[in-house]
Formats: sequence, structure tokens, C-alpha cells
Amino acid sequence: MSPAREPKTSARTDDVRSTLHVEPDGTGGALVVLAGELDQDCASELRDVLVSALSAYPKGLVLDLADVTFCDCACLNVLLRVRLEAGVDHVHRAHRFRVRNISARVSRLLDLTGTLAYFPNGSGPG
Repeated sequence: MSPAREPKTSARTDDVRSTLHVEPDGTGGALVVLAGELDQDCASELRDVLVSALSAYPKGLVLDLADVTFCDCACLNVLLRVRLEAGVDHVHRAHRFRVRNISARVSRLLDLTGTLAYFPNGSGPG
């Protein structure tokens, strides 16, 4: 069984600056809850986990970003690339990568970088 199929919490350092939790949503997709600081130090791990989860959950991922307190451009780049790689589930006509509950800080980053339109704040198709 792929590690992404099991609920997983991942911390980068002893002081636990960020966490990531993947849980099945019961429909073939997964909810990914991110919290804390997302920066270049965790970008590679974030990408690996998201790509693995996309492989494990054919209906795609919904990211909950409510508890993200900081996100730099390295992690924004990861989110944009994984969103592109996820594509669309043509059978269900839905994007395989969506976000919900965007924190104010992430929303500001998306607004400043002109990428807010790529991450509509909701659980519907985005």
C-alpha cells in the first residue's frame, strides 16, 4: 500500500514549523490539510507527498489551507505545478486539484502574484 493512502502527518523539524496530513475522502479522492509555514525548506517534500497522493487517489485532491501561516514562492510554485500535473478527471468533468479554506496570508500571496484565479476558494471545481 502506498504511504499516501494511509493518514499521514509529516513534520520537517523538531520545532514542527509545518504539518501535512493526507486522509481519504471516501470517494476515491483525498483531503490534504496543510498547516504552519510552507517555505523552500519543505518544498521538495511537499511536492513528493502531493504527487504521491495524486497517484494514490484517482479522483484527486482537495487542499485545506486554512491553517497555513506562511507560504513562499517555492511552495506556491509546487502548488501550481502539481495543479497542472493533476489535470482534469474527464469522466467526472472535475479538476483533480482543488483548494478550500485559504488562509488570509495565502490569499494575499495568491493575489500579489496574480495566481488567485488558479485556486478558487471552495471545494467545487477550480
